[in-house]
Amino acid sequence: MKTQRQYSTIKNKIVGILITATAILTGSNVQAQTQKMGSGLVGSASLQLDTYNAISSFSPVFNDGKTYIRWLASNDEKDGIFIVERSADGVDFQALGFKDRVGSPLCVNLFYSFIDEEPVSGVNYYRIMSVGTDQTYTFSDVVRVRTDVADTANPSNSALGETTK
Repeated sequence: MKTQRQYSTIKNKIVGILITATAILTGSNVQAQTQKMGSGLVGSASLQLDTYNAISSFSPVFNDGKTYIRWLASNDEKDGIFIVERSADGVDFQALGFKDRVGSPLCVNLFYSFIDEEPVSGVNYYRIMSVGTDQTYTFSDVVRVRTDVADTANPSNSALGETTK
């Protein structure tokens, strides 16, 4: 079990990482890095690509005017955050919000969820950025969801077989 002091330290790291992870990277190709990292907050970042992606399942579903986003993290030992991102074109992503990443040395699977209250009409693309307190990151697959479905009583997820890397 983590103590209150450990949680406070982790929380402070997460706040710093949130600002860092959603920032525009500096370097030789700023435009390409901005597209890769998305946009939202301002600042600079020095993140390293992680070799392990904790997200083993990712499935957004549109229902009743909202997109319900759920993902599974398997055997995730890192503390940090998950940043939920959305795009109208599958290229330029915007940060919608974040969830605290609960690291555990135990072999456990943890479900996380997020609700996009106001998805753009038509097609939305979603992805999850995993950021660790060690300043590493990975992205989930990009999943396409149609939000212009006439019958919202039946959940729609056009993502089946349509993930992209």
